[in-house]
Amino acid sequence: MRKLLTQERKVRLQRIFWMYLTNNFALSSMQDFKNVEPSLKCTFIPITLDNVHRVRDFREEGRISQYLDKLANKEKGFFAEHNGKMVGSLWATINDTKLPVVARRYMKLGPNEALIHDGVTFEKSRGMRIGPYMMSQIITILFKEFGVSRIVFDVHFRNRASMRMMDKLGLRMEHKVISVCALGKLVLQICL
Repeated sequence: MRKLLTQERKVRLQRIFWMYLTNNFALSSMQDFKNVEPSLKCTFIPITLDNVHRVRDFREEGRISQYLDKLANKEKGFFAEHNGKMVGSLWATINDTKLPVVARRYMKLGPNEALIHDGVTFEKSRGMRIGPYMMSQIITILFKEFGVSRIVFDVHFRNRASMRMMDKLGLRMEHKVISVCALGKLVLQICL
């Protein structure tokens, strides 16, 4: 409960001012990544209003409202399921407009581009290639089912686990980016 309250405070502060340093990656075709299979037999299923409560299988109860918000914002979410239990989730935001947009307050997306974000693997299932598996699955879905032309990923510069996952997928960093947001709007973005 304490961790969830700290997360909620962080989110509130980020709506006022936020500076974010990321390593950014991008894909333009299915041939630009390696497909990864998990150590556990998993299925990859869409998150819907009917199953969103299953986030409780691996996260706190309070996350249900965050997942509901993502669905309300038309984000595409997926669970990794193993033996009837959800063991991870991953989200994507798709710009299906004809104009550039700023997704999640900081990421510029061109028309027909997608951002993959908020991947989480159940703590007891980490190290079993579930994260890279979920990434492989969502990349395939975004290109084949949603017909996106480009997929971008941003990884916080201190997130070593996600950087290892990008390496397992065969992805190479395009550039580092500093994003500055104030009052919920992107005010400055610098590619390094």
